[in-house]
Amino acid sequence: MSEKRLNAHITIMAALSVTVILSLMCACIKSALDCYYNTQIKEACMLSVEAAFSSYHNDMLNEYDIFLLEDTDRIEARIEKYVEKNLSSCGKDISLLGINVDNIERMADKGGIHLKKEIAQYMQYEIYGDILGISQQSQAELEKSQKVQEITDDITECEEMLWDADMKTLRLIELVDGIETTETGIVIRRGEPVAVSDYFVKSAVNGTVSKEAVYVDEDKVYKSVSASQPGYIDVSKILDDMYEDAEGITEDMKDSGDISSYADFYKKNYGMLKAVIDGGIDKTEEALKLLGEYEDAKTGAKDKLGNCAEKVISYRDILGDELQKGLLEDIEIIRQDNQTDKKMLCNVEELTTALERNKVVLYGVRDIINELDEELSYSNRQEIMALVVKCRQSLYGLSAKGMKIDYSQIDFNADSSGLSAIKKVRQMITDGILALVMDTDNISEKTITYGDLATSMSGKYDENISVADAIKEDALMNEYLMTRFKCFTDYLEESANDADCLDYTLEYILCGRDSDKENLKQTMLELSGIRTGMNMAYLITDQNKKAQALTLATSALGFTGNMALIKGGQYLIMSIWAYGEAVMDMRDIYAGKKIKLFKSKESWKLSLEGLLNMRFESDKEADNEGLDYKGYIRMLLLMESAEHKNYRTMGAMELRMISMGHENFRMKNYIVSAKGEAVFRISGRKQVYVQEMGCSYI
Repeated sequence: MSEKRLNAHITIMAALSVTVILSLMCACIKSALDCYYNTQIKEACMLSVEAAFSSYHNDMLNEYDIFLLEDTDRIEARIEKYVEKNLSSCGKDISLLGINVDNIERMADKGGIHLKKEIAQYMQYEIYGDILGISQQSQAELEKSQKVQEITDDITECEEMLWDADMKTLRLIELVDGIETTETGIVIRRGEPVAVSDYFVKSAVNGTVSKEAVYVDEDKVYKSVSASQPGYIDVSKILDDMYEDAEGITEDMKDSGDISSYADFYKKNYGMLKAVIDGGIDKTEEALKLLGEYEDAKTGAKDKLGNCAEKVISYRDILGDELQKGLLEDIEIIRQDNQTDKKMLCNVEELTTALERNKVVLYGVRDIINELDEELSYSNRQEIMALVVKCRQSLYGLSAKGMKIDYSQIDFNADSSGLSAIKKVRQMITDGILALVMDTDNISEKTITYGDLATSMSGKYDENISVADAIKEDALMNEYLMTRFKCFTDYLEESANDADCLDYTLEYILCGRDSDKENLKQTMLELSGIRTGMNMAYLITDQNKKAQALTLATSALGFTGNMALIKGGQYLIMSIWAYGEAVMDMRDIYAGKKIKLFKSKESWKLSLEGLLNMRFESDKEADNEGLDYKGYIRMLLLMESAEHKNYRTMGAMELRMISMGHENFRMKNYIVSAKGEAVFRISGRKQVYVQEMGCSYI
């Protein structure tokens, strides 16, 4: 019996063991089958997405080595077809339930970051060191030019502020002394100052009119105003006449018509008195307002000069010692003269006090005059006589003391034009820069006739990478543009392709205008800014040329006696002179020649006389050393924002594709990466299988 029990135990154990082994084998088989299905699904999805992305745009690849895929609603269908085909070897064990591609990155997204990434990956990194060296050199030179131009613009702006302040003192001459002025100075005809035809602060004189009474030392000014209308008016004489008009009416006249003649004279005299007092009040208030604005302008110029000096100090490493020293010395001269009123046309503080004093007097007199506005009659003659006496007493405080204007700096033999002539030269250069630099007949007339280009798009470029990587990508991007696109000087030796939408695509990438001519002009203006800054850096260190500019500024602005204004005018002249020299530089650059970055006495071409007469001539040849036109294009590319550069590059690529027959090609319709998921059902399984998938050209 015990023997039978033992055999039964062995049988049960054996059965259990076999069951376990069979279960393990089944599990292994199922696991292996799952791995097989999993591998098949992954491979099918990967190959299918890559197959879909293999339909990239061939012409874009051939022309620009850029991969992109047209974004259509057939992508999912295409991937689904490829997946089913790739899974056909599995029979009916695996079935595709659906595909969803919902994470697509388009070429035009995120400020064009994908374009820049593709370009950076394409470029050969072994040449990066050489590119970076060129980029860093250009960056340093560009930075110096920009800083000089920035400081020059600040000093010129100070000149404008000081000129605005001095213009207010010129206007004060008109308001206070009754002499016509314009923005160029006192109006002078045939050697004589021209008087205004309106009232002015000194129109009302309380007593006999004389040079001493009106505090005018200059004979020509006094004679001109005296001979004008209304000129100087003795208000005490008018009051005397009004008193006599009232006093002349006697009792025996009250019932006769004789009183009307006295009333008429009284009315006429009252009108003259009221007009001169009201006019004096208006001009006094206007003058006080101007004086307040004058002080504001002086304060603004002071603050601007202080900030300018701080900039120069902070830019020392960029500017160099010699240039920094020259700038600081000139800024200090302007600053010191701006803080004082020496040699000014008038003493601002004394004039303000005198105007405030007279304002109180004139307001008091006007109140009394308003009471005198009556029809003179026998019944009110005594009241009017009393008011006239009261008015006389109120006028005792009226005086021109403290309102003397210094005309010793004025040359009455010639009408000064200030700096208007030199400013016109600058405007003429800007307006006609194309014709000054080159023969405009050689400029392409091509114009874009297509809309909806990437150039018009905008988007924020936000790349979270290190500074070193950003510099690397910028350098590679710029070098790519230089090798793939053409500029004006490329057509000096080769003919343009008539099929191309534009010829100057580098200029288009820089400026984004609709025509070759507009892009060329805008590029020229930007290039002139670089050359102007570099030329200005030299002028600041050339004492002879600085002296010439100072002489011209003194002749134009010396009548003001304001050295701060004259010094600011000197910098304005120098900046326009540097601009004119930039035109000479660009003539060589656009002719395909090279010029040195920084000027010397030997290489400077334009005389100040030639600038003023718009004669851009020189017998000096180009150095043919330094940078050519493309070198400056590289510098301008460094200044351009990533967003603008990326979108305009896309626009240039779109134009090329259009010229090749792809008229509807637009970058916004093409993708560089896509992600999604595919859902499968496996035979004999209840749950579904989800596989992530994706592909990217970057």
